[in-house]
Amino acid sequence: MAKELEGFVARLTALGGGSGDSQALYDDWAATYEDNLQQDYGYIAPRIAAEAFAAHAGDKNLAILDLGCGTGLVGQALAAHGFTQLDGLDISPGMLAEAEAKGIYARLLRGDMTKALDLDGRRYDGAIGVGCFGGGHVGPEHLAEIISSVRPGGLLVFYINGIPYDEDDYPAHFRSLEAEGVWRLETTVQSNYMQALERPGWVVVGYRS
Repeated sequence: MAKELEGFVARLTALGGGSGDSQALYDDWAATYEDNLQQDYGYIAPRIAAEAFAAHAGDKNLAILDLGCGTGLVGQALAAHGFTQLDGLDISPGMLAEAEAKGIYARLLRGDMTKALDLDGRRYDGAIGVGCFGGGHVGPEHLAEIISSVRPGGLLVFYINGIPYDEDDYPAHFRSLEAEGVWRLETTVQSNYMQALERPGWVVVGYRS
């Protein structure tokens, strides 16, 4: 029988509303987050997204913002591909403390992606966001602000859980943003991001206009 969701993962899946709803959960989860997701569920979304980023980035020296960086799993995956200029952003101090211990980020910023991002006026060459979309997190209405974190022409890679992707009709929002001249959608590819159970998600690649 396939593994069922339980514990923090089940609580996270049940969340609704803005990203602030998830902060306390992530603070409580931070110390065991990686073992829980990777060992219990075979979580591979960071690796999938980092591979997509590397496939579309022609320069390893890009300044990259890791959106919803958590404990730094995506940063680790990017570093394994040779990227070295990494900043991370997350709402949870507990998760940021775990990420800082990895020593792979130049800067770690605390921020709520459902609000205007305070990046000290900086715009990045690329941004990547994994696991930061859906109930208790970021919604499609926040995409324009997230996209603005990169310079014109900058690369954006998102990994989005298949449930909010369908329920919130992300493809329609992608098309609308493209029609408005906010970004250019390059590709969307579906995959399973938990090896211990069926958990579909989408890699989304685009460029800021």
